[in-house]
Amino acid sequence: MRVLSVLFFSVCLALLSSCKEKPVDHAGAQKSKEEKKDIVVPVEFTPPADSSITPKQFANWSSCNQLLDSLTFRYADSFKVEDPVAIIRYQEDFINAQDRICVKAGLPGGYREYKWILQHIGAERNKPLLESANAQSF
Repeated sequence: MRVLSVLFFSVCLALLSSCKEKPVDHAGAQKSKEEKKDIVVPVEFTPPADSSITPKQFANWSSCNQLLDSLTFRYADSFKVEDPVAIIRYQEDFINAQDRICVKAGLPGGYREYKWILQHIGAERNKPLLESANAQSF
């Protein structure tokens, strides 16, 4: 019985000694947190003079829709708070998230490019693009 107790104690001690916390490099930890943020900055979007949307832009725009809707749904309650400072911070976070979604989906102009496509998708020049995607504009 005593041998079993000693063996159990030895195993526990071995496990505890292997679970020692590693020293933390705070500078490295801060750097990795910054890298995880993955800061995305849209480029200045200059719309084409003829309001033409490319097929690639249309596909990238289309891939943003569900993500932007989801973002709006997730932030809806954030704008119902009483604190005006919090509301401003939430608005800034929301705008940055919109840009991040659009840039990562392939719209380098961010949400501004997304809105431009939305506004010009119904132009006569873009009608063949809509028809090829079985979409319509109202």
